[in-house]
Amino acid sequence: MDLTGEWGMRVAALTMSYNESVWLPVWARHYARELGAENCLVLDHGSDDGSADGLAVPVRRLGRSPLDEVWRAALISEEVGRLLQTYDAVFHSDVDELLVADPCHFAGLRALAEAVPVPVLTAIGLDLHHLPGEEAGLDAAARLGGQRRWVRFAASMCKPALVRRRVDWSPGFHSCDAPLVMGGLFLVHLRYADLEAGLARLRRTRAQAVVDQAASGHQRVPDEAFAALMTAVASLPRDACGMEPEAAPLAAWLDRVRASRMGRENDLYKLDLGIAGDVIWPLPAELRDRLG
Repeated sequence: MDLTGEWGMRVAALTMSYNESVWLPVWARHYARELGAENCLVLDHGSDDGSADGLAVPVRRLGRSPLDEVWRAALISEEVGRLLQTYDAVFHSDVDELLVADPCHFAGLRALAEAVPVPVLTAIGLDLHHLPGEEAGLDAAARLGGQRRWVRFAASMCKPALVRRRVDWSPGFHSCDAPLVMGGLFLVHLRYADLEAGLARLRRTRAQAVVDQAASGHQRVPDEAFAALMTAVASLPRDACGMEPEAAPLAAWLDRVRASRMGRENDLYKLDLGIAGDVIWPLPAELRDRLG
């Protein structure tokens, strides 16, 4: 992948949120630092817990309705199209996802957007994991990189995240109408970054109204299943990984993701979302330093 080029451009960040008292402030802090608060936008889907109040970034209030992942993907696709009327590029992520530019190549997200001219760039997905037996509970008001270091590769988090043209995302934002191009951009997923925060969020998502329960099944699992997954991941073997997309071991996982697209050209999800690491890796300090 050619990581050269130098464009002066306007770059925005977008997310959607509902009652995310833990992760929304982290999202706002992270992207405001990377792109400037004025270039970030939160679509708030009827929060009533005060989580969208007092943020440094702009918030657009939406009326509350049952969660509909198809509608949400269409709404975000349309909003990104509108932003691209005044911005040259837009980063989209869910509220518990932090996009991080490869520090070996880029000073930050803006530098990546200026240097990588592909229409759609897919992030390399990593679940940031809390190891409850070894790590204290998370202080979300402090920098995350100093509190968490272990990640697991996750194809489900390899999402099209930097766009320069209007795209149509699938529900969950796992695919869109664009070729798969990866390199230079990581997506750090926070769902598993703290056991207690994860359980509290599950209590909310299990209780909220949804249009299609099957489509939101991963947000409605029992506490016991969530805790068991956290325990299982914490017991996985541990190995080193330099996070270089073209070197082992990460390159092999990315090759599996690319290969999984064969025969899925007409599917809703164009890669195997079930591909997940069988080891956990320590996130390099240079990447941890960039986490919100």
